[in-house]
Amino acid sequence: MQIYLAPLQGLTDWIFRESFYEHIGQFDKTFSPFIRVQDGEFYRPSQCNDILPEHNTFQKPVPQFLGNDVVSFQCFENFCLQHNYTEANINMGCPFPIVVNKGMGGGILSHPELVAQLLQRIFEVTKLKISIKCRLGKDHVSEFEQLIPIFNDFPLEEIIIHPRVAKQQYKGEVDLEAFAQSASKLKHQVCYNGDILSIADIDKIKNLCPQVDRFMIGRGILQNPFLLAEIKPQNLTQEEKVNMLRDFHLSVIERCKLKYSGDLHLLKRFEEFWSYHALGFEDGRKIYKQVKKCTTLTKYEGIIFKAINDLE
Repeated sequence: MQIYLAPLQGLTDWIFRESFYEHIGQFDKTFSPFIRVQDGEFYRPSQCNDILPEHNTFQKPVPQFLGNDVVSFQCFENFCLQHNYTEANINMGCPFPIVVNKGMGGGILSHPELVAQLLQRIFEVTKLKISIKCRLGKDHVSEFEQLIPIFNDFPLEEIIIHPRVAKQQYKGEVDLEAFAQSASKLKHQVCYNGDILSIADIDKIKNLCPQVDRFMIGRGILQNPFLLAEIKPQNLTQEEKVNMLRDFHLSVIERCKLKYSGDLHLLKRFEEFWSYHALGFEDGRKIYKQVKKCTTLTKYEGIIFKAINDLE
C-alpha cells in the first residue's frame, strides 16, 4: 500500500513537506500544489518556487500543472525538465469557481472532447511521465463515463480520483459507489483521494475496491500528522509523538521566516493550518480561537507549544 500527500494550496507546500519528512515521516509520493499556466505564461511565477531544488532537499514532489492548452503545458514542462523532474501531474479536479469557470481543473471534465484533445497534444510532445488528479465530473458523476475511454487511450502513470464533483467543492459525502464503478473500468493504477481521517476509512475503500492500493491524504494528515505512522504501521510512544510534533512546528516556523516578511503574514498561514490541526486536540476549539487572535509570533509560539506540551 502506498500513501501520498495531497497538494493543498498554502498548506502542504515545500515548507510543510520538508518539515514533515525531517521530523515525522516519509510519504511514498508528494505532489506540489498546482502551478497555474495560462496562454503559455505562469499565472503566478511565485508558484514555481515550490518545486525549486533548494526547497526540496529531502523528497522531490511531483509537480502539478493547472491549465488547459498544450502551449501552457510545454511552458510548465520546460521548467520541470530544467530542474530534473521526470513526472508531472495534471490537475483536472480543482473545484474553485475562479478556476472551473475558465475551463481548468474540474471545469474541463464536462468537455470530454477538450480532455481528449489536451491529452493527445501533451503526449505528442512530452518527455515526462504523466498522471492525472481529477474528480468524477464537473456537475454530475455520470460525466465520468465519457472520460473513462479517453483516459484508457493514453499511457498514464496513474489516475488519482477524488469522488466528488467539482460543483460540490468539499461539501457533502464522497460517492464511494461511483468511485468503485469507475476504478474497475480504468486500465491504469487508481489512487483514492478524499476524506481519509483514519485507518477505518482506508479499510472501507479497500473492501469496496480491493485492487486500489494507493491512497492520497490531505486534511487527515493536517488533523493528525501521525496518521501516516498508524497506517505504515510505526509504533510511537506518546513522548516520541510530542517531541516529533514540537520539532515539526519549530521547523515550519523557521522555514516560514525565510518565506514571509512580518508576523502577520506568518500568522495568516498558521491560522488556516490550525483550522484543521486543532481538530486533533481535545481542546482544539479553544486553541484555534487563541491562534486566530494572535498578533505576534511570540504569542503564537506560546500558545501552540503549551498545547503540544500538554499532550505529554
